[in-house]
Amino acid sequence: MTDPLVILDPTDERAAIGRRLATRPDQLQGTLGIVDIAKPRGDVFLDEIERLIRGRLPALDVIRLKKPTYTKPSPTSLRDEVGERCQAVIQALAD
Repeated sequence: MTDPLVILDPTDERAAIGRRLATRPDQLQGTLGIVDIAKPRGDVFLDEIERLIRGRLPALDVIRLKKPTYTKPSPTSLRDEVGERCQAVIQALAD
């Protein structure tokens, strides 16, 4: 398989926009931020993600962060905290 990976934006199916994945570190080290965007049951999903990561990468420092609401963009203070404290971030939601 030589085709590049294409990520589609699910917010508008009429005109799909291809996106490239963000660069990833060769290995996770330092602090991994897990950001809950405050959707219902997102914490349940992220609890399991955190459990799996801690089981596989026990030396990795994992911190949890949360948006005040999923209906608005992250506040500047949260974005700043992620940028200052985290070498990598998982941001996820669940309904």
